[in-house]
Amino acid sequence: MQKLKDIKRFLFDVYAFSFLNKFLLLTPVYTIFMQENGMNGFQLSSLFVILSIGTFVMQIPSTWIASKIGNKRAVALGQCLKIIGFLLWFAFPSYWIFALGMFLWGMQVAFFNVSFEGMLYDELAARNKQNYYTKVLGIRYNVQSIGLALAAFGSLLLYIGYNWIVWLSVLTMLLSVLCILRIKTIACNTAKQTQNKEGFLKRFTEGLKVSLKIPYVSSLLLLALFVANATYLNEFISPISLDIGVKPELVGLVQFFLLICYIIGQTFAYKFSKVRPLIIGLGIFTAGACFILFSIFYSVYGLWILGLSYVIFSAINILLYSKFQSALPAKHRAAMLSVYSIGDNIFYIGTCMIIGLGESFGSWRYSIMILGGVLVMAGIWSIFFMKREKVKTKTVNEIKSDFKRICVKDNQRNIV
Repeated sequence: MQKLKDIKRFLFDVYAFSFLNKFLLLTPVYTIFMQENGMNGFQLSSLFVILSIGTFVMQIPSTWIASKIGNKRAVALGQCLKIIGFLLWFAFPSYWIFALGMFLWGMQVAFFNVSFEGMLYDELAARNKQNYYTKVLGIRYNVQSIGLALAAFGSLLLYIGYNWIVWLSVLTMLLSVLCILRIKTIACNTAKQTQNKEGFLKRFTEGLKVSLKIPYVSSLLLLALFVANATYLNEFISPISLDIGVKPELVGLVQFFLLICYIIGQTFAYKFSKVRPLIIGLGIFTAGACFILFSIFYSVYGLWILGLSYVIFSAINILLYSKFQSALPAKHRAAMLSVYSIGDNIFYIGTCMIIGLGESFGSWRYSIMILGGVLVMAGIWSIFFMKREKVKTKTVNEIKSDFKRICVKDNQRNIV
């Protein structure tokens, strides 16, 4: 009975933290706040680049810190850094303060990526519940989606002012810190001090060599990274919504609509897991064409076209990443996922720069049009040049072993 109470309390704290971490009422309005304080499109894009840089450069230091203070405290420290960033934005709204806040947010993402997933798996394993990990992961993602969906309505609070939104966001972050500190840890800390810079670079180099030796893997890697990032407009949805005539108080509804479209694509992606590369290429081409059509009709009514592209792209993202995972040689999986993590940040920075460049022409529609054109070309390339190669099939034991190791060490990017 005591063990059952322990696991229930542990999972309650995990799910509560996951919800509160995403229930950030600032989400739909912080870009509007930045624009109202003088940020143009290119400056806004550069701020997201700084966020990504903060995540990248802190990946190794956050691992070292977690090895010293423990995963639980490392996650809590990241949340506190995020809170400080929000308060600085509100107190001293200027480009360099926004940049500092974004860098602190990037540090929080690094702490989360390094510590939270590993802690979750290790604590389940310490309680002999590691077989529940996949189920727990699915529930956690659903809880996060609920938090994100409810946070979209934060724009309605613009009627009472930014100060209320900021302080309510700080409150939810403080509650998330409380939830993470409430977790009773019984497992040993898995963050290894031996994962220093030299070890990281060695793994990265190894993974890069493997990807170059297997053309199908390298093609999947590049295509998965490109599609995942070139279609990710989430941080720019609020200014795009204002650009097409949506009232500031209602921009959260646009984010909510697109989130629903994204969830629909994710939910039914598995039904297309066996489709040929030709179909995936046609999907990329079609969704890229939807981007271009939205930029042409560029209005509130055109959001249905953008929503359709989100449905298609969210499914394709999962299919490409799944195929990439399946194609990896078992012994090089961790190294290749390190390559993926690095590439994810690089491609995201590139996307932000393209979006900023397009907006500098006078409207966000040009950013979307440029991305749509590039995606159409990527779809054409995929149709004609992506060919399936034979990949060594892994045994069930190899897959299980890889899964356990990866869940602790590697994590796909998720804007936290």
